[in-house]
Amino acid sequence: MTAASPATQAWHVLTFVWTHPANRHHRWRSLARACRYQVRGRLGRPTVATIGKRARIRVSLHDTAAAKVIYANPPDWNEMWAWRRHLRPGDLFVDVGSNAGSYALWAADAGAEVVAIEPSGAAAATLRANVALNPFPITVRQCALSAEPGQMWLTRDRGTTNHLLDAPSAEAETVDVDTLDNILGDRTAAGVKIDVEGAERLVLEGARRALAEGRIGVLQIEWNAMSERVLGESRVPVADLLTGHGYRLARPDRHGVLRPVTAVPSSSDDMFAVAPRGPLCRPS
Repeated sequence: MTAASPATQAWHVLTFVWTHPANRHHRWRSLARACRYQVRGRLGRPTVATIGKRARIRVSLHDTAAAKVIYANPPDWNEMWAWRRHLRPGDLFVDVGSNAGSYALWAADAGAEVVAIEPSGAAAATLRANVALNPFPITVRQCALSAEPGQMWLTRDRGTTNHLLDAPSAEAETVDVDTLDNILGDRTAAGVKIDVEGAERLVLEGARRALAEGRIGVLQIEWNAMSERVLGESRVPVADLLTGHGYRLARPDRHGVLRPVTAVPSSSDDMFAVAPRGPLCRPS
């Protein structure tokens, strides 16, 4: 795939900033903030941004995962407001595939206790540095999650598109693997976000006990074509696994209200899954 030209990338950023609902009352100020970030980055200086009300995150130039926080707070409007509606102080939130930690910090800013899972050595270092900027109860676990504990391989130097491999590669690092059931033990998680570039089903396979016992209230799952590349399958097996445990598929509206979906969609917007007695509204 050919990389977009700098002009195209700049246009995408400007469009994102200008049209984002978080910026509707201060678009010009948001554009100025984005420009300052770009200038500072080219001078080798990171920018510290706010996410939520008081969480802080350090963003360096070309840090794709964290840069969206510079452009809008919160960057993933519908999804992050769904968590702000759902999480309560003291709840447990598990961020699987945390990267720089924007979701972990957003959840902690809402009062949740957070376990942030990140297998990449470089990303885990960035995550720990961002956690250290804040006074929140966030535990960082440097490992991947899958169906069984052990070891796997993770691609390197691909930023947010690093993904798991089931065989060694010269372009991959060896990573420890655990299961979500082991991470949770006997605890109940109010929320779990899973963004692992196509291997989401493997994470859910390792959470069958928690799912069967209804000890995960709401899940957010990346829902794109990466599963076809990594596992050679669509998202249907993920939907079947979740609905088989009584979970209902939903997507958040612009107010963060979870609305049910009646069929397994193929679009790239993240999917939510709600436990049988969890918060779900009727379709609008």
